[in-house]
Amino acid sequence: MRGSADRVATVLGAPPLVEGAVPDPDAAATDARPSVRAPRLDLHAVAHGSLRGIDLDVAPGETVGVVAYRPADAESLVSVLSGQVPLDPSAGRVGVGGTDVRELPLTEVRRTVLVEPHAADLFAGTVRTNIVTRAADDARLDAAVAASAVTDLIDLHEAGLDHPVTDRGASLSGGQRQRVALARALAADPPLLVLHDPTTAVDSVTEHAIADGIRTLRAGPDRATVVVSTSPALLAVTDRVVVIDDGRVVARGTHRSLSTTDPTYRERVLR
Repeated sequence: MRGSADRVATVLGAPPLVEGAVPDPDAAATDARPSVRAPRLDLHAVAHGSLRGIDLDVAPGETVGVVAYRPADAESLVSVLSGQVPLDPSAGRVGVGGTDVRELPLTEVRRTVLVEPHAADLFAGTVRTNIVTRAADDARLDAAVAASAVTDLIDLHEAGLDHPVTDRGASLSGGQRQRVALARALAADPPLLVLHDPTTAVDSVTEHAIADGIRTLRAGPDRATVVVSTSPALLAVTDRVVVIDDGRVVARGTHRSLSTTDPTYRERVLR
């Protein structure tokens, strides 16, 4: 009991995930502060970890792929986008909806941006309870399950979405855990969604189906998506790709054009 109480106290006493975001002391004050009007993301001269001043912009309605030749660059970028690290003004700017994230209320940032990490946690419960973390209609749930290819999992079990899941998803395979976590992110339907290597544990046929599912489900001017990955299947459904190497942006273009004209990209992504 004491151990559980200590863990609860640790969670309650933890600092905000998005460092620097404006807290919300009351609803009236929140109404007076900036809000996100469009799912637009822009990074300017961001330096953190291995990143050495990168610029990245994602417009409403876009799906943008980010290829990082070095894993450290991908990890640093995801850390910045998830708000895990505070950015000093001298280390660049992260803008959401045209407003510096440091000027936005914390609740607004959390409502607008969802970063699904490569190693996402699952919890003891069912497939359904691991996907639906807030009120979501059945249509959205079904669409997220289909887009993430979780249908293959639920079709294997009589209980379907109510199939039991043990703590940390230990009762599922690596690919199944990854797909359930992806379904959870898609069901949340945030204006800005960042996915980090969401298909590394699935087979190539399933990966292509998931890529098409993500593209279809995230279409529309009220959403924007960033996919940090070297997967050709995922990059093929993006509008454009930004390539990072040694902490800097070294190339931009569509997956098709980079595959044709950039030997390094072709070697790293299509090998």
